[in-house]
Amino acid sequence: MTELEKCMESLIVIFHRYASQDGDGKTLNKKELKKLVENELPGFLATQKNTKTVDCIMKDLDQNKDDKLDFEEFLPLVAGLSMACEKCYVLHEKKGKNISTAMARLDALITNIVDLYLEYAGEQGRLSRDVFKSMLEAETQSPEIRAKVNPEDIDSAMKVVDKNRDDEVNFREFCRCVNVLARSHYQKRTGKTGKGGKGKGGKGGKGGRAARAARKAQGEEDDDDEEEEEEEGEEEEEPAAE
Repeated sequence: MTELEKCMESLIVIFHRYASQDGDGKTLNKKELKKLVENELPGFLATQKNTKTVDCIMKDLDQNKDDKLDFEEFLPLVAGLSMACEKCYVLHEKKGKNISTAMARLDALITNIVDLYLEYAGEQGRLSRDVFKSMLEAETQSPEIRAKVNPEDIDSAMKVVDKNRDDEVNFREFCRCVNVLARSHYQKRTGKTGKGGKGKGGKGGKGGRAARAARKAQGEEDDDDEEEEEEEGEEEEEPAAE
């Protein structure tokens, strides 16, 4: 498997490892989510001053209010933390500091996603159409993933990913792409969509508030809330785009 496919595989394995502790295997209850965060995201948890961090995460991500997280509800947490880590990574690089390699699995997975993006984005900090095509050609192999974003049909791939229509892929759009591909891989492995019943998520739908909270927890101010709120509305259309 390619690096990107290994990242998605790890994400699915980690989710099911903890979701299976109560015999269910399909969702994370609050106890399982707490264990996952404690074991797989110790760096994130160490930055939190709120003793009810897990309660807040559950409240923000649990769209259908059943006190459980299915796979699709869990993904925005990883996306939000990936965005926070990317900013942290760039900041450390500017200061000439190395990020510790002694990481838990989910920490390592998020770092791998960031590394992959930065490797192709280079100094520009974004993926041009041609670079995005090259990345897809080199980092994806499986047919079910290429059915979603196929480098041979880059126009359709860009239509799925490039939400602001600037003919480039920024990191937020790249995270959306990983989200779509992870759901596809999850469905291939389990035969399930990963979707639960959808309640009214309100303004923080699709984990928007959780993503912003994750970035702020890493000491990053969110300067573009308006853009994110627009994107949250656009994400409602994603299943159709798949």
